[in-house]
Amino acid sequence: MKHLKGFFMFLASMAKTRYLIGQLVKRDFQNKYLASYIGLPWAFMQPAVIILVMWFAFTYGLRIRVMDNGIPFVPWLISAMLPWLFISETLISSSGSLIEYSYLIKKTSFKVGIIPLIKIFTAFIIHLVFVVVIAIMAVSYGYNPSIYWIQIFYYLFAVFVLLAGIGWLISALTVFVRDIGNFITVITSVLFWATPIIWPYSMLQGNNKYIALLNPFFYITEGYRYTFLEQTWFFEYPEMTIFFWAFTGLIFVAGAIVFQKLKPHFADVL
Repeated sequence: MKHLKGFFMFLASMAKTRYLIGQLVKRDFQNKYLASYIGLPWAFMQPAVIILVMWFAFTYGLRIRVMDNGIPFVPWLISAMLPWLFISETLISSSGSLIEYSYLIKKTSFKVGIIPLIKIFTAFIIHLVFVVVIAIMAVSYGYNPSIYWIQIFYYLFAVFVLLAGIGWLISALTVFVRDIGNFITVITSVLFWATPIIWPYSMLQGNNKYIALLNPFFYITEGYRYTFLEQTWFFEYPEMTIFFWAFTGLIFVAGAIVFQKLKPHFADVL
């Protein structure tokens, strides 16, 4: 009950400090994308190069042009790859966020809990542009806008809650164990291949399908395909939805509790 009350107080404080959060996100965005010579195009060049390499390798190397469900490979790949790039970038950047903003932590009046969220909001801005790219690409392949597209807001909310919980957890632990940041980089590479992004979920048989459901990122990447290409509602897959929200709720609460427990020691360690 104590932690629940503290959580709602934290949400209330976020609402009160939304201007400060906006300014910090703006500054973080400028430092990340506008401080270099090339600037903002870097945010789009890296995903474009990754997708181009994947497209070339699978289309001309493995000669995969249409998936078993009849969806062309290019939109099938891009609709899952772009949310994954948002997820992986956020995981890596949020892990070291407290160390990066250590000068703010030493100010006793500052709400430290918003720091990992800054990284999510920064990456979220670019990701919204990519959501539009997915929509345009889907239309170009004959998938016209439909009522199913509105559930993209559901998946955006779902991924934000998931990343917030993970961000609080790993950022707090990284303050005391700096190797966590390196571990997150490695684990995101492993999760990329473990998530049905470049291989179809339908190829799994038996209990392996349920094991895949334990990967919460699969729910997001597959959800983008359901929204823009397959035109199915998220509630048509109740098992997948239950698995996701059970894990997300657990990691969200665990991340908030661990963060609150370790927060009094941040300033001493940093």
